[in-house]
Amino acid sequence: MSDINLSYPTDSGAVSVLKNASLTVPPGDTLAITGPSGSGKTSLLLLLSGLQRPTSGEILVGDQRLSEMDSNTLADWRSEHLGIIFQSFHLLPGLTALGNVSLPLEIAGQPNAREQALSMLDSVGLSHRLQHYPEQLSGGEQQRVAIARALVHQPSLLLGDEPTGNLDQETGEKVLSLLFDLHEQSKSTLVLVTHDERVAQRCQHRVRMEGGRLYEA
Repeated sequence: MSDINLSYPTDSGAVSVLKNASLTVPPGDTLAITGPSGSGKTSLLLLLSGLQRPTSGEILVGDQRLSEMDSNTLADWRSEHLGIIFQSFHLLPGLTALGNVSLPLEIAGQPNAREQALSMLDSVGLSHRLQHYPEQLSGGEQQRVAIARALVHQPSLLLGDEPTGNLDQETGEKVLSLLFDLHEQSKSTLVLVTHDERVAQRCQHRVRMEGGRLYEA
């Protein structure tokens, strides 16, 4: 991404969220984005995912120029190339662990969705929790389901927004190790927003956001 600006109109004038932000992540590498609350970190992830469009600037993911895609093309691109892990898990309460992980593949029309989901849940150590609903799982187990869901379609870009933020330290360490192990296997590019120094130290590259601007950490 290069020279990204993002602002929102308000009654009292435009509010600037990102200011001339430029960022390059080599394919397959890991990047941590740190900084105080309100500095623009989550907005940056939304831009990288194509869920938000910048006011100005260019975002290139692999060979895909996001500004050239309409909303339908962006949705197709996300379903094929993007995985997102949220702090609050965002699992569907009415679906089992297997159902949550199968869903992205089913939406994409893949005929072997169940088999791929079973394999992915086994990779995160949850083959004994296939038919359990989110409310029946611990926080660490829910986050492992979320990681499995994000990786099941083998995305080239994986985004995480405080993926261990709702977990205690011991569980967070286990989930973090799992995430990086699976990333290494998948060779995806991993970008994490985090307040956790443990997470940032695991990444190959680090940047810091302050007042909507990016700085080398």
